[in-house]
Amino acid sequence: MYRRHIISRVKQGKQLLLTIFASLFLCTIFVSCENWLDVEPKTNIDESELFSTEQGFKEVLTGIYIQMASQTLYGREMTYGFMDQLAQRYFNPQNKNANYSEDVWYTYPSTKTQSYTDSFWKNIYNLIANLNNLLVNIDTHGDVITTSNYRDIIKGEALGLRSFLYFDLLRMFGPIYKDNPSSPSVPYRTVFGKDVVKLMPANELVEHIIADLKEAEALLANDPMRISFPASGVGDTDFMSNRFNRMNKYAVKAELARVYQWKGDAVQAAHYAEEVINGKNGSGNNLFKLVTDNAQDRLGSTELVFALNMDSETFSDIVESDFELALWSYYVILDPNRLYQIFDTSTDGMNDSRLREGAAFSITPNGAVTQKYMQNNLKSEVLKNTMPLIRLSEMYYILAECTTDLSAASDYLSEVRTARGLGDVTIQGENDRLNEIEKEYRKEFYAEGQLWYFYKRHGYSTFLNCPIQNMVEANYRFPIPDDETMLGNIN
Repeated sequence: MYRRHIISRVKQGKQLLLTIFASLFLCTIFVSCENWLDVEPKTNIDESELFSTEQGFKEVLTGIYIQMASQTLYGREMTYGFMDQLAQRYFNPQNKNANYSEDVWYTYPSTKTQSYTDSFWKNIYNLIANLNNLLVNIDTHGDVITTSNYRDIIKGEALGLRSFLYFDLLRMFGPIYKDNPSSPSVPYRTVFGKDVVKLMPANELVEHIIADLKEAEALLANDPMRISFPASGVGDTDFMSNRFNRMNKYAVKAELARVYQWKGDAVQAAHYAEEVINGKNGSGNNLFKLVTDNAQDRLGSTELVFALNMDSETFSDIVESDFELALWSYYVILDPNRLYQIFDTSTDGMNDSRLREGAAFSITPNGAVTQKYMQNNLKSEVLKNTMPLIRLSEMYYILAECTTDLSAASDYLSEVRTARGLGDVTIQGENDRLNEIEKEYRKEFYAEGQLWYFYKRHGYSTFLNCPIQNMVEANYRFPIPDDETMLGNIN
């Protein structure tokens, strides 16, 4: 596909994109970012030339997706890495560095956590700075984009990505929203510069995120949503293929469902979740479907609303390597009983396809490790090296949480459970509803980084295998890096 061609060009070092990235991602956030192409290799081009062609806009946008897939961000730490470590997904007492049962992992800043949280801040704001630059240039020079609908698609994707990134900053560095919505959270920047910006109250930031997502939704109204999973080959390879790998029309709607749920607006959250579930292709068939057999489809291809395609070498060397069942690995569970706790086998037994031996997990008497990212036996080559970010099942969970009808909530959870080989669930009351949804989050999003946000959104005082029995906001809220305040970038 198109992104794989761009990645290949970067790896080969023979084409323009390599020199674009040499400067595109070397700018220091908030300091000298406005002249990010001023100091450049002799073979590089300046900004005016970069944004003088349609191809230049495409390559900059594609470059941002590639950077999002780096191991410091969604290629590891913000999915199955640090974020899932905090949610107690793994257990390796024989590796001291992988001992996440220490209180210090929930203390900010600390020697265990600071390198992660500082990196998230720096790298996400770097991406936002470059998205802001793209957005400024598409408004001023976007007439060079002549292919029908591409200008709206590129701008819509850029706005959607910026909102996606800001929302994750809020989920990490902001307050427990339901308890403290007006608390100052993070700076909100929409221009490419280094002016001092105040910390924006969380509720104001949410409104800006929603406004940008709605603009993106309008711009992507004619997104062709080309998604196919050919049994052999990689299928179409142009810029508009494999839309699940980009911030597409329905990824924007799914993100709106997430943000409205975070805000506490159940009506709008449910509305957008239903739009994703009911999304149709040109033939009138559902775009997204729950997968019932993961033996040949470990990732749940038809459930992927938004995912990143990673460089194949990086995926093999880092992601697949991380999930070897070995004593040195951070991402194993050396006591299988802990895995059975996560998947609630005392109630549901071993029928859950998300626990299935050989397809979902490798389980031995000595331990267990997920097979989700062992992608050598997939139904389609298009799915290789894929990191899921939003999947269809989350929309059912949003509906289950937002509806006022407990019977309907039971049905929404049961629909996913049935697809996973489990029986229906009957919710008896509000506490039971939250307990059942939490258990499904534990199972569904293993090694995907979403469970921690669920715990924070609800302000859980503790959770399964958590070493702290009285979690408070300070245990959930990442600290703003010291150098940001020292350099005067925020106040």
